Amino acid sequence: MVAVFVLLLLVGAGPAVAGAQTTGATTPPSASDFNLRTPPAPTIPSGPEIVFPVRPPPAARPVQLFEFHPLAGVSEEYTDNFNRTVRNRTENFRTSVAPGMSVQMDAGTLTGLATYTISGFHDSSLDELGYFNVFAGRLSWDATPRLKLTATGGLDQSDAPGQADRLGLRIERRKFTGANGSLAADWAVDTVTVSPYYRLSLFSEAEGADTTSHTFGLSTSATLFRIHTLTLGYEHLTSETSASRGPGTASETNGHQFTVAFSRDVSERASVGITGSYAFRTQDEERPDAETDFRRWAAGVFANYSIPGTIALRINVGASQLTTDRSDFQPVLSTSSSLSYWVGPAVVGVSFERGYSETFAEGQNQGVVLTTGGSVALSYPFTPAFGGRVNIAYRENEFTGIGGTPTAITAGRGSTRTDKVLTGTIGVSYQILRWLGTSLDYSYSLTDSSDVDGEIKENRVRLALNFAF
Repeated sequence: MVAVFVLLLLVGAGPAVAGAQTTGATTPPSASDFNLRTPPAPTIPSGPEIVFPVRPPPAARPVQLFEFHPLAGVSEEYTDNFNRTVRNRTENFRTSVAPGMSVQMDAGTLTGLATYTISGFHDSSLDELGYFNVFAGRLSWDATPRLKLTATGGLDQSDAPGQADRLGLRIERRKFTGANGSLAADWAVDTVTVSPYYRLSLFSEAEGADTTSHTFGLSTSATLFRIHTLTLGYEHLTSETSASRGPGTASETNGHQFTVAFSRDVSERASVGITGSYAFRTQDEERPDAETDFRRWAAGVFANYSIPGTIALRINVGASQLTTDRSDFQPVLSTSSSLSYWVGPAVVGVSFERGYSETFAEGQNQGVVLTTGGSVALSYPFTPAFGGRVNIAYRENEFTGIGGTPTAITAGRGSTRTDKVLTGTIGVSYQILRWLGTSLDYSYSLTDSSDVDGEIKENRVRLALNFAF
């Protein structure tokens, strides 16, 4: 197991898209990762995508066993509210230099991709030097025609709230370290595919709680009469959160989840189906008699439609409910739908989602959150070398106070709060040479939280020069 984890860190998972992370951003899926028979997830994911300060080169099949691509980036970023306060806002210039390396491997049945950067920076408001590490990797082995093994891993250090999770749950600026890893297998026997997996999530910060989560799962799908697919799934979760403000604040959450989905291929481009899930969890805290049992169920219908290079559509609508041993929440309408549409060279993305998110499973533990959000994104290449992009997103998060330890900002005020987050980004990029590119981005964010007396507004401008050989 140790040898496998070391190999995971060395070669591991493919890097996520570089650039500023925006709440609820829509990334158009490629034709290869859009599976018409894939049912929607039972909850809204909260884990962040890893953001590189230098955009790695596009992943392509290497012509050698190993291909090494040196990376480097220089950037200047200005913000008018570095500490993210309502009043007495502090301006800051962050000057960064980020060298790195991207490695691709192709040994036939064994392929891998790994990217690492270290970003050294200076903040004018603090007159301090600092650094962040970012890593992501993926390793795949086609052991036999019927068996495929996959290992992924990632590490992200930052102090930007928008990079701590994809839901905009984090308000304050503090340095954090997030890491994740997974081991998975896909074993096909006739018309049945068995897929066991393991996921690890770590989240740590200097002046806060640390969260460690382990998820063991098994998914089995069977093709019936060629056009029908039945999928059954089981997960066991254990999540531990350390004490952040003295005795009595540590907690442990564990439990089980069962999922079922049935789909039918309407055509070679479309499928429809039904899905359902049921989970029961137990949260134990250090305080006496502080055990909480809670349950979550969801059911709905879904439809997927795709024409590669033209349209990719996912729609699902249903209902979900959270109940505890002390109180019940009302059922809510839930959905996780997205549309990507190619109009000539332009790509338009629209997404909308609403439902419960279990944050303790993949990052900072802020309990079960009822989240509602939507986004609109547009990217357009004016020329092969010059392109522009726009993204607008809005999200509302209702903290239920179930399954998590109150964060520092809610200490002494109870664990429930409601946040409204509006973000917008506009940017352009120009490829000066094959190995040299530049980008200019402006972003705006507005956070209105019930735990803060006023609105938190921030304007940010980033100019970067990137080298990818």
